[in-house]
Amino acid sequence: MNDSNVSGMVWESAVPPSLQFAFGVTGNITALLILVCSSTTHKWQTFYKLVAGLALTDGGGILLMYPPILARYATDFTFHFPENLCAYNSFLTPFTILSSALIVCAMSIDRFMAVYFPFYYRGDRKRAVFALLFIWTGGALISSLHLMGLGSVYYFYPGSWCFLNFVSDDTFDRVNASIYSGLGLLALFVTVFLNISVIAALVKGFNHTEGHLRRVKKDVYNIVFLSAIVLVSGLCLTPLMWRICSIAWKLSSENQGTELLVLRLAVTNSIVDPWIYILLRKETVKYLHKKLVQCKYCVDQN
Repeated sequence: MNDSNVSGMVWESAVPPSLQFAFGVTGNITALLILVCSSTTHKWQTFYKLVAGLALTDGGGILLMYPPILARYATDFTFHFPENLCAYNSFLTPFTILSSALIVCAMSIDRFMAVYFPFYYRGDRKRAVFALLFIWTGGALISSLHLMGLGSVYYFYPGSWCFLNFVSDDTFDRVNASIYSGLGLLALFVTVFLNISVIAALVKGFNHTEGHLRRVKKDVYNIVFLSAIVLVSGLCLTPLMWRICSIAWKLSSENQGTELLVLRLAVTNSIVDPWIYILLRKETVKYLHKKLVQCKYCVDQN
């Protein structure tokens, strides 16, 4: 860790990581419980299996990632990660971030297929399981390249997180950083493109026939939820991916205060995702709409 590259005032309080841990674990567990309890409604369709996979990835990552981080803050930075623990953290953090981005991308592909190729979409119900296994395997492979010799581990300021080394001039480190950030940025681009395509298709093809209205009504909740997830993912993950890419290719210089902030922002994505589902799920939206109608009726009556 090189403190000489830390500039500006960076929040080193234990409050942010503690809140991230609490809200991240609570939110993802709640989202999973809601998914299980409402399974008779959604019948574990592909989209909802992917939502469950996202909650498992985000919640599990935070649950396994944060205890040593919190120990570092709790001991007033006197606790230092042993080499093995640093290697563990340098795998788990990028794995959680990348896998989360890839699952959101898979959700966008799922909605794209449902809207543009509805007959094909009605096929194999196990596609979500295969997609999740592929994403977790691929995410694990990409996130462990630096542990297999393509790059190295770096202990970042303020010594509370380890990550693949994207600040080094070494060729292997730069190649590894380029692979990781390139895949992350590609997933984000595909996600945004497909989601915009789906929304455009629904708007363009809108008509007032009864059958079409039923289909649109069925899709709209998932589209609203996915749009919110895409927006949050783009805002939270793009700064980290671009930071890794730009430093690896010498487009910007190292500043570990900035690195800390973009990492916290990326982890925030895993914390916000389940709360978006909790707030924007179909039953919640219907309930809120019903209350708004009742409220409007009461105001009109008065």
